[in-house]
Amino acid sequence: MLKTLSLQSPRVESDVLKYVVSDTISKAQEILAAGSGSDNVADVGTVLASIQTLDASYAARAGNTGTFTNAFANPKVAPGAKTGVYTITFTAATKFRVEDPDGIEIGEGATGVAFTNMLKFTITAGGTAAAVGDAADITVTATADSRKVVPIDFSATDGRQNAFAVSLSPAIAPDGGNDARLLVLRRLGCIDTNKLIWPAGATDAQKAAALAQLEVAHIIAQPS
Repeated sequence: MLKTLSLQSPRVESDVLKYVVSDTISKAQEILAAGSGSDNVADVGTVLASIQTLDASYAARAGNTGTFTNAFANPKVAPGAKTGVYTITFTAATKFRVEDPDGIEIGEGATGVAFTNMLKFTITAGGTAAAVGDAADITVTATADSRKVVPIDFSATDGRQNAFAVSLSPAIAPDGGNDARLLVLRRLGCIDTNKLIWPAGATDAQKAAALAQLEVAHIIAQPS
């Protein structure tokens, strides 16, 4: 059944958006993904997450001592992983640590054992053992034109739990139907925290974490 926007009165952009640096720079047209199991509904002020198809490529660093190799699992990348360059650095002949594109360690691994935290791969030792400091890079990229947005879902683990933008127009993407277009605030703006729309049951801690994620894109939240 198609959901409808059920707010008491129509909302407009100025209800939520307090300041914007530039319409051209700060705003963007995005695609609201069709629902899966229920309709995806966004109104003005809905906090949105992004979903996209990710791929990964591997390259050992020049000058390594070891002749280790890599094999990806399928899928190569866990849903919701950051894009950018992940670094594998050997800390012993058969052990390594993995850092994400922001330099945050996401786990330690060992040769011959599958690594499954955000990236899914297995490093295999070669004829020459790795030396401490040997390294490799895994570059995670988003498939062109694959990004879509959905209302944020704090129970998800596939990227839908991370704040990406704020809707500036209403849209409905029906369950099993077609995607819909909507206008969003992507960066360089100020929003009214009292006018944001969150999923039912969202806690203050979850909201604060999402607002911190938006602030990385210079979307500043202030109460009216």
